[in-house]
Amino acid sequence: MIRAPRQLHTFVRYQIPYPLALQGVVTLALLMTPLSGVGLRGPINLAGSPQRYWAMTALMAVLLIITVTVPARRLPLWVQIPYLLLQCALTAVAQGLFPAPLIDYVYLIIVLQALTLFRPWLWIPFAVGVWALWSGGVIMATASVLAWIQSNLALAFPATCAIIAAIIYVRQHRRGEQAQQMLQQMQQRYDSLSTALREMQQCAALEERRRLAQMLTGEVQSALARTEQSIGAAIGQAHSNLSRLQATVAQTRASAGAAVDRLRVAITLLRRGEDDQRVAHRPMIATMAVVRCDDLVIASQPYRILNWVLPIVFVALSLLVTLLQHMPSPDVILPLLALYALLLLAYVYTLRTRNPLLLQIGLAGQTLAVVALAIITQAMPILLGLLLVLWQIALRLPLGQIVIFLAGVPAAIGLLLARLRPQAMDAESLLICAVSAATVLGPLLLARRRLDERRQAELRVALLGSEIEQQTSEVRTLAVAAERTRLAREFHDDLGSRLVLINLQLQLAEDLVAESSAEALDQLQISREHLRAAWRSVLAVADAELPLEGCALGAALGDLAAQCRQSAAVVVDLHTNDRLDDLTPAVACTIYRTAQEGMANACKHARPSQITVQIDRNPSTVTVTVLNDDRPAAAPADLAAQAAPAQGSYGLVGLRERAETLCGGIEAGPLPDGGFRLMLVLPTEGGQ
Repeated sequence: MIRAPRQLHTFVRYQIPYPLALQGVVTLALLMTPLSGVGLRGPINLAGSPQRYWAMTALMAVLLIITVTVPARRLPLWVQIPYLLLQCALTAVAQGLFPAPLIDYVYLIIVLQALTLFRPWLWIPFAVGVWALWSGGVIMATASVLAWIQSNLALAFPATCAIIAAIIYVRQHRRGEQAQQMLQQMQQRYDSLSTALREMQQCAALEERRRLAQMLTGEVQSALARTEQSIGAAIGQAHSNLSRLQATVAQTRASAGAAVDRLRVAITLLRRGEDDQRVAHRPMIATMAVVRCDDLVIASQPYRILNWVLPIVFVALSLLVTLLQHMPSPDVILPLLALYALLLLAYVYTLRTRNPLLLQIGLAGQTLAVVALAIITQAMPILLGLLLVLWQIALRLPLGQIVIFLAGVPAAIGLLLARLRPQAMDAESLLICAVSAATVLGPLLLARRRLDERRQAELRVALLGSEIEQQTSEVRTLAVAAERTRLAREFHDDLGSRLVLINLQLQLAEDLVAESSAEALDQLQISREHLRAAWRSVLAVADAELPLEGCALGAALGDLAAQCRQSAAVVVDLHTNDRLDDLTPAVACTIYRTAQEGMANACKHARPSQITVQIDRNPSTVTVTVLNDDRPAAAPADLAAQAAPAQGSYGLVGLRERAETLCGGIEAGPLPDGGFRLMLVLPTEGGQ
């Protein structure tokens, strides 16, 4: 039941050949034209020529059918012109058969159709041609130049008002359609925002990755390069002069310590976001610029011009009509001039006032002046001057006040005319006034409605654009923060752990120099290989490469345990499960980083004699446990540092982030019997 009105509204709005107001005017004129000929008085009337009347009615029916069914706006120009010429030919035939009073408005609606279909350079000459065709029909029907002039004067003012109203409506309709198209496009963008945001997130992450790779990776690599140069120099001096080896190894260890410090500063910058070089945020989707709506249906400059053109046209045309029907005499001219002055004063007063009540008083004064002019001159066409009042109420009054005004004023005018001039109240005149009023008032009111719809559409476009821009900015910010966090975590977990072990190896080499220079040289060479591996890891981190997959996890853990044994002279017991090959890269990487962090923290803070790494897997989870014992020399503060790292150390923070990303958890803390335990639990499907 609810869908039927919506479907009807959609059909009326998008399937009718012309915009709604114009289609309504066309339909009304074609329906009322046969009715206006029922009471026609003259040589040709319904009683004397019924065949002609019904032939004219049939032609009006044909015109109505083709104007309702033919999609004129979708036709090419070379078809639209013959289509309107066909309407002109049918109207001319109908005029020759039975010249109904409203046949003039059929020509007018053809001009309004041309206004909608053609550009000004084409519809203006077309309108002149239609006027020439209509004028020729009037001359042939009346055979009087005076009747031809009177017909032109009677039609000139309503035609002017109708054409201007149609121009205003078509302009608002087109702008409203453009606003609706903008809204639909923005709505489609908003509906596909999730896909677009993923692309933006990837773009933002790539941009931040490149920027950080240029800024931080270069600095860290420079520190690693200096450390490798020191190791190379130490190895070279070991072959030439063993007496200087101890001092060179000490310098190399200091260089490695500087690299560790530089890495710690870089990680702190990434974690805290204190980098001076901020990311310049640019919205990936440009927000459409919304043009400010006009205060009125008409733009201010044309509105001021029309405010004076229309009353001047009415006064000039009504004077000509009066002079054609009456001899100029003081008894007629003086009251007319007084009423025209009253009309203009009321008109100017109405333009200046902003109070709704005073505005309606001014409109009522104009209405009385026009009615008085029609009564004095006995010229019914002067009543069409009420279109000037309708023009103002359509543009100035709210819709509720328009309804009240139209309900009261026409009734008062009808009663006044029925009392003072009963012969003017015929059906023909009423139809002409009604069609004229609908031709002007309908397009103006619908133009106001289209303006309101356009404003709402543009406001919706602005809101959607602002929301898209805000979400885009937030996604970019989150993507940048996520990339900085990822880089800090990878630097700390991989490169940091490697540098800690390298530093321990250099310390061991320094201790072995006095006992065995050959063993010290072996440690230096191993440190050099590990440093080159660290260099490669920097490049992998910058490129966001996952270090391994499940099938390579066991071998990587074995290499890590061997490096820890060599660097820290500690016993490392590694116990792995055979069912690790099918783990996803994200889970395998997190397991590797947990073992790496646990070994590095144990060697750095606790100085243990034994480290145990246990990896167990069941059907739903995988558990990683890293245990280290407690040497007597280990200070309590060192053990506490494993559980609560000092400011600037983010190892456990990074592990917890990794675990939460994969819906897992991590625990770390000292054991009651001494030592320290780091345990990670992950679901095996995490990361898939």
